[in-house]
Amino acid sequence: MPNACAAPSAVPPAAPSYPCLAVPPPLQRLDRVAARHPRLALPAYTQLIQQARSAGALELALDGLYAQFYLAERMGAALEQQSALSAGLEEAAQAHLTLQAARLHEALGRVAYQRGEYFEASEQWSRTLDLANLAGDLPAGVAARIGLGQIHYALGAWDKGRRFHRDAAEMLGRIDHSYLAAKLALNMGVGHFENAQLTEAEQQFRHGLAQALRGPHADFIGEAHWQLARTALSLHQPEQAASECQQALGWARRLGHRWLEGMACQTWTDIAIARGDPTEAIRSCREALSLAQQIHARAGESQAHAQLARLLQQQGDTAGALQHLWQHQSLRDEIERLSLPERLLRLAHYDLSRKPPEEMLLELSNRHWRIESEADVVFAAREMREAAQQIMQLDAVHFWWASESAGVLRLHDQPRGDAASTAAPPLSPPLLLRAPAQAQYLQLLNERKEALAVHDLRLHPCGQELALLNRQAQTQTQTQGAGSSSLGSARSRIEIPLFVQNRLVALLWLEQHDQPRSWSRQDLLQASHLGRLFERLLVGHDLACAQHAQWLMEQEKADALGRLVAGVAHEVNTPIGVAVTAASSVSENALKLAAVLRGEKVSRAELTELSARLISGSDLVERNLHRAAALIGNFKKVTVDQASEAVSDFVLLDYLRSVISVLGPALRKAAVSVSLDVDAAIELHLAAGLLTQVVSNLVMNSINHAFPEGRGGQIRISARLEGRHVLIDVADDGCGASADVRARMFEPFFTTKRGKGGSGLGLYIVASLMERLEGEVELPPVERGRGLCVRLRLPRGRPGG
Repeated sequence: MPNACAAPSAVPPAAPSYPCLAVPPPLQRLDRVAARHPRLALPAYTQLIQQARSAGALELALDGLYAQFYLAERMGAALEQQSALSAGLEEAAQAHLTLQAARLHEALGRVAYQRGEYFEASEQWSRTLDLANLAGDLPAGVAARIGLGQIHYALGAWDKGRRFHRDAAEMLGRIDHSYLAAKLALNMGVGHFENAQLTEAEQQFRHGLAQALRGPHADFIGEAHWQLARTALSLHQPEQAASECQQALGWARRLGHRWLEGMACQTWTDIAIARGDPTEAIRSCREALSLAQQIHARAGESQAHAQLARLLQQQGDTAGALQHLWQHQSLRDEIERLSLPERLLRLAHYDLSRKPPEEMLLELSNRHWRIESEADVVFAAREMREAAQQIMQLDAVHFWWASESAGVLRLHDQPRGDAASTAAPPLSPPLLLRAPAQAQYLQLLNERKEALAVHDLRLHPCGQELALLNRQAQTQTQTQGAGSSSLGSARSRIEIPLFVQNRLVALLWLEQHDQPRSWSRQDLLQASHLGRLFERLLVGHDLACAQHAQWLMEQEKADALGRLVAGVAHEVNTPIGVAVTAASSVSENALKLAAVLRGEKVSRAELTELSARLISGSDLVERNLHRAAALIGNFKKVTVDQASEAVSDFVLLDYLRSVISVLGPALRKAAVSVSLDVDAAIELHLAAGLLTQVVSNLVMNSINHAFPEGRGGQIRISARLEGRHVLIDVADDGCGASADVRARMFEPFFTTKRGKGGSGLGLYIVASLMERLEGEVELPPVERGRGLCVRLRLPRGRPGG
């Protein structure tokens, strides 16, 4: 008889019997009390919760509520905790306590599961997964996965249930948690047991018992004995089953664990039937029914009614059997009704009045837009946002894009309208996501690199940073009316960071407004696919920009070469003109000399004067022709090298002198001098033409930006060896650059002289050429107002060698 079996004389002190790693000291003391005197511990938990609330320690109060629930559940009082759990969840949301909210959702999932409300349980545990992921709480995530596996087992979806349990086991491998290890082993054993894999089931149950003893966790010790009893009975070992079941009943009654006692009573009923004792079977089954009714466990009630109906029919009590059979059917109908929302959701796929989401997503995937400009991206993104709303039945889709400045995401949510309306200037500043206001949020997106699903935005991990943005959006709504952004109205959101070349360039927000939405696995898959489609759009824009930049770079090089030709032509004009004038003078003096020599008299004075003029003139011709030849030679060398990427050996100092010589006209016009501090022994082996373009662009950048209003100044080019590299510093004593300008200096199309002839490609070309030289470019710090220094780090040998 199960009533006669002896309960354990004492319950050993236990580790926390709930999914938690770090337990506050006040709760540790209460957990020890709960292990020995559970009925005394319940009011003690209540007192702790009240004291913590009074002291403003809401986190401790909610942790205490979570621990109290687990104790109450074992005592069959879980339903009495439901209202307190719901109220606590609301408090956690208001205070942005993500960790505590994850745990309370997990507890509410257990309440729903016990009542047979599987759809509600899956909703609660799905929210637990999302919040546990945000909070980094592995125990809550493992517990939720175990619970979701239980639901799939209850619905007969064994493969899906095992998948959840395998995921839980993988996560559990990262922490040492005997409570969850025991819980998982017992649940995995159930999966094997229900599929008649009895050997595997027994192994899991014994592993669960070992983990429970390690805790120790008395409730799981009792449950392991009950599961072993069921297994032994299925293996036709009734005496072993009776021994295990008696131990399970003893633990359950000692702990006041009504659910376990009810389950063990049902197994004892089966044992009594196997022994041929119908009277004991009926008595035990009625006890199991009473216990299930006390804790409102619909599945347990249904099972007990069905078992009693069979037993009473065998005893000839047809009326009693029918009554229990009707009760069983009524409970099954109730469980089916509670799972109706899930079934209706599945039926929505067969609604012929609306295209299935998969078909709409496929159609969107096959659409292509011609992307050549920022306006093209904004137009295509607007159409894609509208499609995304239909596909996922969303209230709003927001597109943030760093279209103007890297690291600053601007909201692009223009409504449909004509060209005039879209081109009109905004009535208020655009909404921006940027550091430092949203630095933590942007860092989170960069680190996750995957969709972030938030069921309740009050529990967003960066909620405080985004609150400022919401207030700004609400202000715009009040001032601009219906046409403005609906940003501050969301209750739930999926946030998808969009990357191009491993850089965060955009962000997609998928929102639900009226009520919180539990994002399903299908929602996340669809959201991920939408994110990839938006990334495809941005990659197209990036490619178009690269092609345009390449064309502009070639144009810039041609223009620069044209300016060099004009400057050199002007510079060569002077010595050539002087040489021509001197040559004319020499010719005239030569004619005079010839006339004197033909005369009858030739004086020494005349010959001396004419010869002096000839010598002076020829010297002037020679010097100016040498100067013109040097200018033309340097120009030829620089321009030929610039048009070639051939690798050659050269002395750095000599080469820099040639480059500066060619740039001489522009330097003199700007009243800028260049000094060289370069060791004549430094030799390089690389593509000299690429280096010419780098140095030329840096010098011209200084001329155009460092010395405003033609005030003039100095550029100093120095070089030194550092291991296998040479460092070249190009520094000016101009007006310098702000931190914001320095941060964006090498971006394509960035210029401080927009509309004044600046293309924004000079330093971008420098960075691109340095990559081809396998070098690096950086901006070493300089004192404020002391100009700008650009440092080039180049390999001394062949690039790539």
